[in-house]
Amino acid sequence: MACKNAVNVKDAIQHIVVALVPEKVYVIRNHLGKSIKIGLFVNTKTGRKFRAILPSNYPCQ
Repeated sequence: MACKNAVNVKDAIQHIVVALVPEKVYVIRNHLGKSIKIGLFVNTKTGRKFRAILPSNYPCQ
């Protein structure tokens, strides 16, 4: 899914909070049946990819 809304996430590489737009959003279900959104982000300085949990009300088309 392509998204255009930025979200504040903690960068796993630099350990700071930045506003980024996820490249992809995955919706998975845990063992209790609850839906969880995970976004794939790219660090702007190093180019490395990392994942972060998104809020459940994050809009994405």
